[in-house]
Amino acid sequence: MNSIFIRSLPVVAMAMGDKMGVKVRIQGTQAMTDGSTIYLPVLPEGDESAWILARGYLDHEAGHVRHTDFSVREDTPMHKALANILEDIRIEQAMGWTYPGCAANLRKLAEHLAHEGAFTPSANKPEQLFLGWILAECRSRVLKQSALAPIAQKARGTLPKLLGAVLVDQVETLLKRVDGLSTTRQAHDLAKEILALLQQAQRQSQQKPTEQKEKSQSSSCSDQEQKGDPQNDQEPPGEPSSAKSTPDDQNCADPPESGSNDSRSRLDTDGISETSGSAGSSSDAGKAIMKRILSKDPGAFGDLGQMTADALQAASDQAVKENGMESMTGIYPGEQLAKEVACGSPPDLHQVRHETVALRSKLARLVQASKLKRSCAGRLGRLVDHRTLHRLPAGDPRVFRRKEEKRAINTAVIVLLDRSGSMSGPRMELARRTVLALADVLGTIPGISVATGAFPGKAGAVVSMTPFGRTASQTKENYAMTANGGTPLAQALGWARVQMAVRQERRKILLVATDGQPSNPGLVRALLEKLESEGVELMGLGILDQGTTRHLFARHRTVQSLSELPEAVFGLFQEALTE
Repeated sequence: MNSIFIRSLPVVAMAMGDKMGVKVRIQGTQAMTDGSTIYLPVLPEGDESAWILARGYLDHEAGHVRHTDFSVREDTPMHKALANILEDIRIEQAMGWTYPGCAANLRKLAEHLAHEGAFTPSANKPEQLFLGWILAECRSRVLKQSALAPIAQKARGTLPKLLGAVLVDQVETLLKRVDGLSTTRQAHDLAKEILALLQQAQRQSQQKPTEQKEKSQSSSCSDQEQKGDPQNDQEPPGEPSSAKSTPDDQNCADPPESGSNDSRSRLDTDGISETSGSAGSSSDAGKAIMKRILSKDPGAFGDLGQMTADALQAASDQAVKENGMESMTGIYPGEQLAKEVACGSPPDLHQVRHETVALRSKLARLVQASKLKRSCAGRLGRLVDHRTLHRLPAGDPRVFRRKEEKRAINTAVIVLLDRSGSMSGPRMELARRTVLALADVLGTIPGISVATGAFPGKAGAVVSMTPFGRTASQTKENYAMTANGGTPLAQALGWARVQMAVRQERRKILLVATDGQPSNPGLVRALLEKLESEGVELMGLGILDQGTTRHLFARHRTVQSLSELPEAVFGLFQEALTE
């Protein structure tokens, strides 16, 4: 499979946030969800199985975020496992109705996991056999995941021998209600009903041996009385009947316990019956199996989300082990609202405009000049350029006037602001004003779309300050932030890479305003190379950085004060716009 699929995962993550209202983060090596945000590990590019796992996991967990009521609690480990299986099917069915592509992704995921044996129960674990049958039967029937049908058929053929055909038929009848579940509470209640059937069958199996034993004793005593001496039918006067009790009568009243270990079933420590020679061994084995199903914790068996998360983490860990963290460039840390980190007052936009008026006019003239049509000589044309006729004697045919067509600017610009702890004090104030000035100036130039973001936000997210389509004056309040945290430039570059991937502009420019060394410089360089290979032009703007920006960006400038900004930015964009 082409690596473009894994490369597109961050774009899919961003799209899911926009379309479904589900937050997605791609970073680190762990897959998990906290009920509101889905975390995916960074995955190796070009791995088909990783793509299937990731897309299926996203759709599955998005279904939980959108449709599951996490306040509903379970009573026992088995109730939790069974309710989770039913809830998984319910939310996947709902996702498939709303987004048909999700149903296809989830079918591929189920097929992949089935092929890997994730749904195959262990032979000596009846609780897995019971759950595996319910999972496979309902998924193959309700979700049309046909790869699980053979598992369901095999388990269905085995369970009647362990639990009895009547009980299995009763459970199967309840399972027909799965495709009509509409809430988490209904899924949990149905799981309770299924377990109640097992508990009822367990109680009945415990009562039957007692009833049979009493019936057998009664029959034995009756036979012995009939075979007794007829003369004993009438008691002599004054002699109590108890004095005439025979040993056989005593046996009927108080049967002794058998001392033979061979005549009854033996159970191992897990409650699974072993073979024995007694006639009641099969009954004892059935009771042991029922007890185990109701009391044993099945763990993660049947939990599709957890099984997929474990597989994703294993794929990520293996890729890091083999190729190093520098290969894990498919990062998407997500966004954080600026109001969640805003502190204090934003820069004065009017003052910023006053101090950058020279930059505004210079960039406007530069853009205008780059759009002018210039005439030049060519080999073909309708008009002769009299200034080039002297070339004819020399055999040069370029004597026709031709106008050079200039394309519109049509450029997307992203400015990233480093707000790490080392930027505190005058650096942060200068950086805020610098980025606000850039957003304001570039946003007024026709053909240029600009967005700005700051890093780090919470958990490595990028704080969106001025999104594409909005102006600096509309978003100036988002620049009221202080310096805090480390310098996770790699995560910020991953965010910018996703933003650029969905832009339609012909040219794309990324400008990073920072003060020094980022964390994990190897991964930063790998991401910068990826961005360049994807057609993104890179610029570095050092903020009192002592020249360290030059180690990461071939095109760079350094400013010590806001008054130096016009010259620095003009120099960067002059090189870019006149190429």
